[in-house]
This record gives sequence, C-alpha cells and structure tokens, in this order.
Amino acid sequence: QPELAKIQAKYPNSKTNQFEKQRLAQEQMELYKRNGVSPFSQFAVLFLQFPIFIAVWGAMTGSAVLATGSFLGLNLNSSIGNSIMSNLWSAGWWTALVLFILMGVGQFVAMKLPTWLQKKDLKKVGRTMKNPAADSQQKQMQLMSNVMLIMIVVMGFSLPSAMGIYWFIGALISISQTYITRKVMAHKK
Repeated sequence: QPELAKIQAKYPNSKTNQFEKQRLAQEQMELYKRNGVSPFSQFAVLFLQFPIFIAVWGAMTGSAVLATGSFLGLNLNSSIGNSIMSNLWSAGWWTALVLFILMGVGQFVAMKLPTWLQKKDLKKVGRTMKNPAADSQQKQMQLMSNVMLIMIVVMGFSLPSAMGIYWFIGALISISQTYITRKVMAHKK
C-alpha cells in the first residue's frame, strides 16, 4: 500500500489528464506483478463466499437442530427482529438484542479495520500533495463497504437468528485474519 500511494502521488492529475491516467495504470499493474498481487482477487473471494453463504443457508433450513434449537432462550429459527419485537419480555429477547448488536459491531469493525490500518500506514509514508485518483478510489471503496454493512445488518435483522451467529463468528474470523495477515506481511518485510 505505501508503494501504491507513492505511485499515485506521482500522478496527481490522473483524473483529468489522460496521459497521467494511463501511466498510473501501467505503474500500478507493474507493482502488482512485482508483488504477485491480483487486483481482481477481491471479486474471486466474493464469488467463493456466495456459494458458501447459500450452502450455510441451505444447511440451516434443513437442519433439525437449527429449526427447533435455541440458544440462551433465543429460537435459532426465528428472526432476530421478530425475537426482539414480539417477545419483548420473554427469555430470548435480550439474547436477540445482544446478538444483533454484537453482529452489527463485529461486521462494522471487520469491514472498517483494513481501512483504519491502511490510513495508519499511509500516515507513516506521508503525502506531499492531494491525489484525486487515490481519494476517488478510497471514496468508492468506502461506499461499497457501507452498502455491504447496511445489507448485512438489514438481512441479519430479518433472517433466522442462526445467520446472525454465523455473521458474528465470521466477523471475528475476519478481524483475526486481518491481524494475522498484517503480522505475516510485517515479518516478511
């Protein structure tokens, strides 16, 4: 990321100047090739995650334990939203509320952590001038991240509680993966 920031700083007018835009793209691709990074690997991860999500959903709907089971008074088959709204004074409403909050906060941290760490790294590199290309790319990534977070929170509220547990555990794994990856990359440097 610091090397990418340096390249982007070399071409501050790449948004408006076609030559700078082409040179920026060429140098970025050379950097990716040198470091063995595929810029489209993020899409591959999404394509891999979607079938896994469908499989988990299928397993949930077909599993007798998840269809009839409960966790701390929360029926795993009922949605978090229904558990909070309709069973306000029952044993499971607080479990549903805590699960929903943990799921939302966990997903938020898991999605924002790479951005926070990237900003921390960029402060170490320092920027001498504003770079519209990098700022535009950052805004697009931020928008995509926010839309995904909203979708997960809305779906987590309406899907069965077991999916909320799945997303919370997935967020914890993602946070751990981010830290482990950073440690490995720092060790390689």
